[in-house]
Amino acid sequence: MGLSPYDKKSYKESKRRRRQALLEGETGYIIPYKRSKKPLVVIVSVILALAIAAAVVIPWLVSRQKTEEAHKASLSLTDEELLQVVDRSHPLEQGDVPELSEVSGVQVNAAIAPQLTDFLSAAGQQKTTLTIKQGYVSFGNPQKLYEANLAKSNDNPDYTPVRAQAAAQSVVPEAGCSESQTGLCVEFDISDPLAKEFLERECIHYGFVLRYPAEKQDTTHMQANNALYRYVGKEHAEKMRSFGMCLEEYAAYIAAQQ
Repeated sequence: MGLSPYDKKSYKESKRRRRQALLEGETGYIIPYKRSKKPLVVIVSVILALAIAAAVVIPWLVSRQKTEEAHKASLSLTDEELLQVVDRSHPLEQGDVPELSEVSGVQVNAAIAPQLTDFLSAAGQQKTTLTIKQGYVSFGNPQKLYEANLAKSNDNPDYTPVRAQAAAQSVVPEAGCSESQTGLCVEFDISDPLAKEFLERECIHYGFVLRYPAEKQDTTHMQANNALYRYVGKEHAEKMRSFGMCLEEYAAYIAAQQ
């Protein structure tokens, strides 16, 4: 048989008194027996903390997400920027400096950093090492090299001053005439045949094209450079390969279509 309600009450009261007696023996005074309010206080504190976090953290996260999205949008390149040709006829100003980001220790246009990183990762997955030798070049950086090449060309008795200037420009553009100032050109180390083959095969899938092919020197007016690649975006890169066009030809083609 179970305990009657009276017996249950008596048992609880007896248990309470025994506990008080034990506490009295340990502390010297009787501590009133009552249910602790700490769990309730803890629960209320947690609820208040969550409410404060929701009021402060959530708006901050939303604001941060909007800021990141706006930043990404500001980094997206227009077709005009992607297909910009830089040369003596279309020079850049000293103040034309893109937002830069570092990839493998080299500065490039921040808009192409994710694609370039993916490109390097893809090479690694295929057991190929891609090393970047040069990215962004500032306005005045090539000038000394250009002047050195110009002096060398002027020493050639077969060159007129105009031809000497053109010859120097085809090797190292003078200040403002280097497409590397856009931060969209990347020069790779192609001493490893595997790296060279990977670049030629896979570049368009990541938006890059060989900037100065040997067979297009009459159009680009630049000496062939098998190590310099230019970012134009995946869609344009695939079309340029399909059409067999260099950047000058393709940019003119797109302008005519528009």
